[in-house]
Amino acid sequence: MINGNLYDWESIEVQLPGGIAIGISSIDYDDERPIEERYGKGSTPRGYGRKNYKASAKMSLDLDEAQRLQDKLGGSVYDSQPFDIVVSYATEGQPTITDVLPSCKIVKTSTANKQGDENAGQRQYDLKVLSPIGWGERPAMGLTVGVSVSF
Repeated sequence: MINGNLYDWESIEVQLPGGIAIGISSIDYDDERPIEERYGKGSTPRGYGRKNYKASAKMSLDLDEAQRLQDKLGGSVYDSQPFDIVVSYATEGQPTITDVLPSCKIVKTSTANKQGDENAGQRQYDLKVLSPIGWGERPAMGLTVGVSVSF
């Protein structure tokens, strides 16, 4: 598509355990599967060894949205069961792409406030993603992503 509307922030829909998040201002996620070069005789690698897969996420929620998530998780964001996050990208003239972050656990909560803030109390959450991310519904690890998303 030339000169058409491509994916932007308005195209993103984030589904949390409490439903579609309206009071969300950012979501970031990534994964990695590092390797370590294996050397033998000589100065070039003769192969590599695989390290553990890791995935993480961050999101910023308005205070009311954060409270709704906390309520849905049973009161404590740290003691809750892992939950799924579904991020869909959809805009007219483009295919809908859905990423699935399965089995998320919140590991850090933070906030910062200062005089003049128009959005006081916003919460930033750091999450560990305990199963491979489904990038566009394709699992990062080439495994079947066993995700049952229920909201």
